[in-house]
Amino acid sequence: MNRTSLNSKHIENGGKLVDFHGWEMPLHYQTGIMKEHLAVRSSVGLFDVSHMGDFIITDKPNGRGFQTLLTNDIVNIPVGKCVYTHLPDDDAKVIDDLIVTKLGAGRYFCVPNASMIDTDGSWISKNADIELTDVSSDLSCIAVQGPKARTLVAKLFGDKVNVIGKFEAKVFNYKSNEFVDFSILTKENIQNKNIGLISGTGYTGEDGFELIIPNQLAPAIWDELLKTDIGSEVLPIGLGARDTLRLEAGFLLSGQDFSRDRTTIETNCAWVIKWDHDFKGKEILQRMKEEKSHQKMIGILLEGRAPARNGSTVRPADSPHETVGSVSSGNFAPSLGKGIALAYLDRQYAKPGINVILEHHGRELKGVTVKTPFVNKN
Repeated sequence: MNRTSLNSKHIENGGKLVDFHGWEMPLHYQTGIMKEHLAVRSSVGLFDVSHMGDFIITDKPNGRGFQTLLTNDIVNIPVGKCVYTHLPDDDAKVIDDLIVTKLGAGRYFCVPNASMIDTDGSWISKNADIELTDVSSDLSCIAVQGPKARTLVAKLFGDKVNVIGKFEAKVFNYKSNEFVDFSILTKENIQNKNIGLISGTGYTGEDGFELIIPNQLAPAIWDELLKTDIGSEVLPIGLGARDTLRLEAGFLLSGQDFSRDRTTIETNCAWVIKWDHDFKGKEILQRMKEEKSHQKMIGILLEGRAPARNGSTVRPADSPHETVGSVSSGNFAPSLGKGIALAYLDRQYAKPGINVILEHHGRELKGVTVKTPFVNKN
């Protein structure tokens, strides 16, 4: 079983530890999922997401750069900009979704999902002319999320952190508490000179930061964050609330909402496709865009508190014998007091305002299709 550098902190804080893709991670702490979820929506919470991967990728001269594997544009953006993108295979199926930060011309920091580190690394290395340095085992990540996240992080590292906007990042020396040049981010400097990043990213729909920290410094920073006084409670948050928060925000979960079985267009993420560059699967996506015959993801808001189960079939309420899709993610939404779900539906039904029935092993739930996010914090 893999353990993050913060494993002992989860035990100290009473975390209920479970196996998550081969990592021992906290499902929740003593306060429980509901309180943890609402704390992030109203104040701030700390997540250990150190199981996620970390790659430094450098394009080789005159070759097929990293961008030739990605739906989104990572070349024509400013240094320090973070981009959400999909990594499609030859058939345009999504292998993984990634956050990529531009470190300089032809140089990038990439965060793959935890269970996909080896798969993504192998695919990228084989299909692009790049040098990939895997620093996953050198770095920890503490996500600080919520409306008071910036106040908390600024207490530790100074108001300068607030120059980092949403989907922006800076390289940071966690010993001197100073920003440094993007070129300083190397495996050697991570290991020996306490170099990491601070990025304005997250997986909750709230404002906040992801503190990407050399392993040796992460436990002390976790403790400092938890005990810092910001006038309201700072809670550690487990995987349970992480899932309800991301689902309320309408964010995809790798391995559940897609598992190399759906395309970017089907996931309703066509906005991450920039058509002005070549990438694997582009022609297939162009045909799907023109033919408009594919299923598409949409949200479903249920009438009651019962959560929808993954794999539930979806039927129109006015045609209850016709199956038009299935649920990929479902849970109770603490912010709404109702069950919610993400589902892939036949295109004519993947629009808001359609009454539907969800069925799973004989149990039926009623709901209505809605646009995501379910909870909009912008």
